[in-house]
Order: sequence, then C-alpha cells, then structure tokens
Amino acid sequence: MEQVIISAILIVVAFALLFVILMGVFYIVDLFLELPYVGAKKESVKNIFQLAKIKKGETVVDLGSGDGRLLFEVANLGAFAIGYEVNPFMIIVSTIKRTLKGHDHGVKIKNESMWNADLKIANVVLVYSLVKKMKKFEDFIYKNAKPGTRIIVNTNPFPGKKPRKSKDKIFLYVV
Repeated sequence: MEQVIISAILIVVAFALLFVILMGVFYIVDLFLELPYVGAKKESVKNIFQLAKIKKGETVVDLGSGDGRLLFEVANLGAFAIGYEVNPFMIIVSTIKRTLKGHDHGVKIKNESMWNADLKIANVVLVYSLVKKMKKFEDFIYKNAKPGTRIIVNTNPFPGKKPRKSKDKIFLYVV
C-alpha cells in the first residue's frame, strides 16, 4: 500500500514538473513571436460581442486567436470562426478545447501568420494587439477586407481611423 502511495506521489510530481517545464518553454517561445499571447478579459469578451453583433452563418476571423476563447463564443452564436495563430502551444490548447467543446465543425484554427489571413471571407475581424502594431493592422485590414466588414479592436484603437462605436476600450470599425 505504501508503495502505491509513493508511486502516485511521484506521478503527480512528474506531471507538475512537466507542466512547469512546458509553461517555461511556452513563455520563451512567446518572447520570440511577433505578438505575445494575452487573453481577452471576461468583461471585454462581453463588450466585443455586443459591438460585433455577430449573426448566425457569418464568418469571423480572429487575428492571433490564442487559446481560442473568442472562437468558441463565435461558434456558440452559430457563426463560423477562423483563428490564425503561430504559437504552437496556443494551437495545441485551442485545438484540444475545440474538441472538448464540440466545435470541430464551427471553428477552424490555422497554424499560419495572421498577415496571410484571407479577410475577403470575413464578416467580422477581431484584433487585439500592441499599440506599436495597430497601424500595421489598420493598413492590412482596410486593404484586404471587403466593404462592410466589421472590425472589433480590443484595447488599442487604430491610429488613423475613427471608430463607429466604442465601449470600455473595445472599438468597432467598419470597412
């Protein structure tokens, strides 16, 4: 009996150690990516969806989809969600969550640079980025998205455009 308890403790310690190592690797990898992972806050998610007014059957593109939390909310509304993500750990996390949440058909996660995103198919584009990257996002989206596309920007507004609406640092633009 004592050996079973010791074995169980060793297994738990091994998994905890593995988790710590993987998180360390994740943060090191994140330092070398163009944009670090920062998850949207619960209150921000609520405001994003209030401003976006996503309808069933629409296509939403998330540029830097991280752990997929916005993608799954989009799928819950009956829309199709496409996330672009290059961080391998975030891709693993969001892919596992997609399967566990039963969104295998409503959510697509692309291991591809957001700068290669096909914005012509999007009804809504989601952006959460650093201030210094917002001009690049503004130019990319307005050049590549179709007229009428709704753009939701979290925290840092586009420098050269005036939002149609905003709520608690969530900004709505329309191409």
